[in-house]
Amino acid sequence: MTGDTIGQTIADKYRVESLIREGELGDLYVGRHEIRETPLTIRILPKAVSIDARWAKRFIDEARRASLVADPNILNITDFGKDANGVTYAVYEPMEGKTLNELLGEAGMLEQDRAIAIARKIAAGIAAAHEKNVIHGHIAPGNVFIRTANDGKETIKVYGFGSDTSTVERDADTRYLAPEQLGQSPSADSRTDVYALGVMLFEMLSGVVPFDGGTREAVLEKINTEPPPPMSAFRRDLHPEIEPIILTALAADPEKRYQTVSSFAADLALAAGQPVVDKDVAFGRKRNPWQAAAVVMGGILLLTAALIYATSVKKTDVTAQLQAEPGTLPVQPIGPATGAQEESLAKMPDLTEADIAAMQNGTMAAPPGTLPGGDGYNAWANGGAPPIGAPPQNGMNVPQYVPPGGQTVTIDPNGGSQFMPQSEGVILVPVPVPSNTNTAPKATPTPKTSANTAAPAATPKPMVSPTPKQGKPTDTKPAKPSGKPGDIED
Repeated sequence: MTGDTIGQTIADKYRVESLIREGELGDLYVGRHEIRETPLTIRILPKAVSIDARWAKRFIDEARRASLVADPNILNITDFGKDANGVTYAVYEPMEGKTLNELLGEAGMLEQDRAIAIARKIAAGIAAAHEKNVIHGHIAPGNVFIRTANDGKETIKVYGFGSDTSTVERDADTRYLAPEQLGQSPSADSRTDVYALGVMLFEMLSGVVPFDGGTREAVLEKINTEPPPPMSAFRRDLHPEIEPIILTALAADPEKRYQTVSSFAADLALAAGQPVVDKDVAFGRKRNPWQAAAVVMGGILLLTAALIYATSVKKTDVTAQLQAEPGTLPVQPIGPATGAQEESLAKMPDLTEADIAAMQNGTMAAPPGTLPGGDGYNAWANGGAPPIGAPPQNGMNVPQYVPPGGQTVTIDPNGGSQFMPQSEGVILVPVPVPSNTNTAPKATPTPKTSANTAAPAATPKPMVSPTPKQGKPTDTKPAKPSGKPGDIED
C-alpha cells in the first residue's frame, strides 16, 4: 500500500518521495513542497483506515493539538487536512539526521555531557508543549531525531505530539511507558513524560533500559517489584548526583517524581556543571515537594531515633542531672519536710569561701539558726548526721528524740502477743461489718464428724466492704463469730 503512495502529490503541492516508517495512526514519509522546492515531512493516514470516519477524526484532532505548539526542539507541524481525493494528511518540518534509537544502536552509550545535553533539549521541547497543555504520552528514542552539524552541534527534534493520551497506541514501546499507562485504565499527564525522559537518559548513560519485558504486564511487574540496576554496574565516571536525579524521575508514584520536565533538566544541568538557561531557571527552581518533605521527614526520624536511643538504650534521664561542684555546700530543698524556714535562710550572713571550707572540715561552727533545718545543726560537716542523742558536736546541738504521747503497752518477750492471745483452739477474729449495712454474715454450718475426727471450725466468710456513701453515718455492731472452736476428742 505504501508503494502506491510514493510519487503521489497530496493537496496538489506536497509530493511523497520515500517512506520513513509506518505507524498505527499514519505512515511517515520524506516529501517536498513542489511550489517552494523545499524539503518537508508528511504523515498520511492509509486509505484502508481513512474509510472509518472515527480514525480520520482522531487523526485531524491530533494534528490540531500538535499545531498549537511551536519550539526549536519539536518537529513542528505546518499544515494538515483532507484533500480532494480523500487523503488525510499532516505536514511537518523536514526530518533530518538519525533517530536517538539508531544513535544508541551504534554507540551503545553516550558520554555524560552529551547525554545530558540531549536530554535537556528534549525536556525543553516537552516543556513548551506542556505550557500549551499538550502531553506527548509515548515519547521514545524512535520519536527523537538528532542532526549533527559539521561543528559538532546537535539539533534535536521531538516528534509525535498531539496524540490521545487516554489510550496507548498498539505500536508504542512499553519500555518507555510510565506505570500509570500500563494498568487497566491508562492515564497520562506531564509527569508521564518526565518518566519517559528518565528512561531515555538512563539508556543513554548505561546502554540499557531500567525495566525490560516482552509485554506490558511484564514491564509493570518489574517496575513494582524491582529497583533499577545501579549505574555503577555499567560505568563509574558519572557525577554522583546524576543517578539520584534519574531515580527521582523514574519513581513509580507520579507524586514522587519531578513534577515538571524543566525542574528535571535544571537539576541535571547543575549536577553536570552545564549552564542553566532562563526557562530552566523559571521552571526548574520549583523543586519536587516530595524532596523537601523527605528532608523534613528525615530530620524528624533522626531526632526520634536519638531520643529513643537515649531513653531506651542508654537509659539516660532526659532531664538534666546537676552535680555539686567541689568545695560547695549542697542545698536542701525549701519546704515543710526540712523544717527550714524561708525567712531564716534569707537572713543568713555572708560567708566567705574560707568559712565554708572551715565548716566542712569541722574547724568552724556554723552560726546557730542559719543552716537548713532551723536548729543550727550542720548535717554535712562530718560527712553525715550523728546518731540521735549524741552529745553536741563542734558547738552545735544534736536533735533529741522525743517519744510520742499516749498509752504505752509493754510486751513480755517470753509470752505471747498482747494482741493475739493464746487459746487451745482456733482463734476467731471478728470481722467488722461495713458502715453502710446492718446485715451480719451467715454462719457456715459445721459438717458432721465421726467419733474419731475433730469437727473443723467454721471459717467466717470474708465480705468485701463497698465504698461508703456520703451522708449520715450509720451505727453498726461487730458481727458475731460464725461458729465455736472445735474440741479435739480423745
